[in-house]
Amino acid sequence: MTILQRLLLVLLALFVFASKTVAEDKINTFVSILPQQYFVEQVGGELVDVQVMVGPGQNPATYEPTPQQMAALANADIYFSIGVPFEKAWLNKVKQSNDKLVVIECCESLSDLHGHSHHGHHEHHDDLDPHIWTSPKKVIQLVKLIENSLLQVSHSNKQAFKETAGNFIIELNKLDAFIRASLVNLKQRELIVSHPSWGYFAKEYNLSQISIEQNGKEIQAKSLVKLIKSAKEKNIKAVFVQQQFNDKAARIIAKELNADIYELDPLAFNYIENMNDVTSKIIKGLSSD
Repeated sequence: MTILQRLLLVLLALFVFASKTVAEDKINTFVSILPQQYFVEQVGGELVDVQVMVGPGQNPATYEPTPQQMAALANADIYFSIGVPFEKAWLNKVKQSNDKLVVIECCESLSDLHGHSHHGHHEHHDDLDPHIWTSPKKVIQLVKLIENSLLQVSHSNKQAFKETAGNFIIELNKLDAFIRASLVNLKQRELIVSHPSWGYFAKEYNLSQISIEQNGKEIQAKSLVKLIKSAKEKNIKAVFVQQQFNDKAARIIAKELNADIYELDPLAFNYIENMNDVTSKIIKGLSSD
């Protein structure tokens, strides 16, 4: 073996060692849903390794963690919960598997809507509506919570977290301004949705959410007839559905109203891109004659 070959082997070994060290130094983080993964990665950057519990297309109301996820959680540093239903059954088990795990509740301190408000009817932790992330202004508060939480685990990276969080907040303020300006002149302001995920969005932008699902269950026939009658009187021509939930009743309503159906996904990963898409679909749906 030549001196050059030996040198290359040494350099390769050093590179592998350095890569492993960097990976080990990352904050091992778990989140419940994909938007949270996006938020934590925007703040933590290369300093975090983020794993999500509920993957694309999966329902956070009925989800059960895999054995692989439960095993991985035993080595996690921090878990960001968000108040979605599966946490009620599993979060205590997660804590028991790792007594050093730091659990940060992202919903309770930021929620100001309840499941039985006029913005929607559903069953979640303590009857709080957990869908805070549908409001960019709430996400800004959430980003600050994430920044402070990561800082507790890795104080030496304070400046890095401050810069990345600040840059992301600038983007969120731009998003909020765009949505606000885009929706301000809409005459029709009522959203008929299959599942009440959009209460915070509706509150923030002066819309009204009308949920087909009631108390976490499918709508009853009498209520369905009443909803269709009211929607006809208001000339509503759009129904918004969510892929993770049954849309049978939504399609019946849309047929009776001769309305278009639009799919909105509050659980998509790329938050900025998705909220722009959501805004575009809402404008199109509520502008229909």
